[in-house]
Amino acid sequence: MIVSVPGRPGVALVQPSTGLPRFWVTVWLATLAVRGNRDVTLRASLRHIGWFYEMCDRRYGAHSLDRALGENRADAVLSMVSDFYLELTQDTAVTNATVVRWGTVRIFLKGLVTQLLTRSPAWESVDAYLESVGKIRRPSRGKFRFVRALPDSVLAELLQVAHPDSDRNPFEDPGVRFRNWLVLHLLLLGGLRRGEMLLLVLDSLKHDVDHKTGQLTYWLDVTSTEEDDERATRPSIKTEASHRQVPISNDLAALYEYYVNDVRGGGEDRTAYLITSLRGTALSAESVTKIFEDWTAALSEDSRERFRVRSGGKKHISPHDLRHTCATARYPSFLAKERDKELALQRMRAFFGWAIESEMPELYARSAIQDDLLRTWNDLFDKQVLGLRGLQK
Repeated sequence: MIVSVPGRPGVALVQPSTGLPRFWVTVWLATLAVRGNRDVTLRASLRHIGWFYEMCDRRYGAHSLDRALGENRADAVLSMVSDFYLELTQDTAVTNATVVRWGTVRIFLKGLVTQLLTRSPAWESVDAYLESVGKIRRPSRGKFRFVRALPDSVLAELLQVAHPDSDRNPFEDPGVRFRNWLVLHLLLLGGLRRGEMLLLVLDSLKHDVDHKTGQLTYWLDVTSTEEDDERATRPSIKTEASHRQVPISNDLAALYEYYVNDVRGGGEDRTAYLITSLRGTALSAESVTKIFEDWTAALSEDSRERFRVRSGGKKHISPHDLRHTCATARYPSFLAKERDKELALQRMRAFFGWAIESEMPELYARSAIQDDLLRTWNDLFDKQVLGLRGLQK
């Protein structure tokens, strides 16, 4: 609630039930807010900041934000601002009001955190978060673009269902199960588009020796091919920047090779394309989509509902949802290695095949704040080719 007060700045934000001033926004107004703002401007800013305070009261208890700031609990504030950002963006129809609300709260917190950093380096995490998420872009052409990774629990259950040894796997043929398992990991760990994956040929997997470590390194050549293609919907490379080399782990490379040598089968009549049907022909885009529809149907009702809510009403997980998930998870890992936002975004563009001027990496950077996903992915990229070595025995 906003009330008028004597002197400058002339307005204050108070807790509705008690009428007591919100302490840290009062400090911000008195010492950090831009001087000379008109009363109507300050009132608009306080309305947006009030939304943030009220969410913190609802989720963490009355006065929780002021207490966390006063008690130097940066981790608690980080959780609060992450929740607030997710609450604002959980709808695909983000409005101009959402853009302004997040921008105002971000400015408010950045001003406070700058001061709090002199008290404790723990506030660097909050400062880095606010910097990496950045502003929400204003909607263009009446529609705001926002990307979502699969929720943590949905991703975990999808991996259980799709595992070749799973009793819940909807596919009967062992070879088809293993082929589908490779499809899932090429999309999930390699971040490939569906069409890019379907253009892979048997020798798309390359390797070399890292002269620094003496270890083999692997990558996929993602590019067009001269092979005959009789598919009704012919896959293609999306843009010039999409021609690239995608580094992959040794485990994923081993899965690729095992599929080629022991599962897929050879013969002169088989296509050179990597991913094939039972008949030996190149798998179609429609067949890949159907695989995901069958996997989705095998999920629990709770997971399907959580996916539907998170995705804005979609009924089925799509191949591109795994690319979204990969990109959302890759950004924090790249940022941790580079320790520079712009370098991390450049690595994103190179890895996922976006043009140098593409804004897609920034969309994924903003999506990368989902705590449940980040906890899972630290293990997923290192370990989640889960059971691959066991499958190859």
